[in-house]
Amino acid sequence: MRHTFRYAVTGALEAGGTVELTPPDSHHLARVVRRTTGDGIEVIDDTGRIWPATVDDLGPPVRARLAAAPRSGPPALPVDLFLGILDWGRLDLVIEKCTELGVDRIGLFTSERARRRVDQEAFDRRLERMGRLADAAARQSGRGTRPRLHGLVPFSAMVDEAEVAQTFLVDAHGDEGLGESLRGRSLPRATIVVGPEAGFAVAELDRARACGIAVCRLGEATLRAETAALVATTVAADALGFLGGGG
Repeated sequence: MRHTFRYAVTGALEAGGTVELTPPDSHHLARVVRRTTGDGIEVIDDTGRIWPATVDDLGPPVRARLAAAPRSGPPALPVDLFLGILDWGRLDLVIEKCTELGVDRIGLFTSERARRRVDQEAFDRRLERMGRLADAAARQSGRGTRPRLHGLVPFSAMVDEAEVAQTFLVDAHGDEGLGESLRGRSLPRATIVVGPEAGFAVAELDRARACGIAVCRLGEATLRAETAALVATTVAADALGFLGGGG
């Protein structure tokens, strides 16, 4: 069974109509995965709906004919993740996997114990790559939208602007388990905050607690920052009812 590739398009779509793929997507379809006329693909529209389609003309640009009414993509997860700056490879992993999970927003912050120092210009360049990575992960997982990406902001600014009732900071010295804390509050959404590789400074934890942010732990093991981010996001998804039974 051949893999069905998905491509994002913009504009109003209707069953039986045709769409044009972007130049990069046209190249990918015709030259990389070598699909041809008559092959089936899927097209994701602006609202996240997924349309079955058939390649009509290799162009370039590739044109595809919409074959039937669309189906809805997976719902977005009402979880925001704020993450301390990491090595690029580990950060890419978090972006990719959180996109697959459906995280709504990912923000990056600087903090006292961050090992990597990045200026805004370098981060802006990296943000473009992260956007492309998220786009690819969204298509692969059947999502029409990817997380909103932003940063860098100082830890202090992130704390000051947080909706404290729905914000949960993850640290090995947390006051209670993250799942327990989430399930103890009937929340429509949650914000998860995970530090850099070296964790949070004591003063940062004190500031978060003083603002009313819950400081929570993830079991007894010491997890890498990227692992903690993915586990915490999954725990939040489960607590909000978005795993197993749906939202």
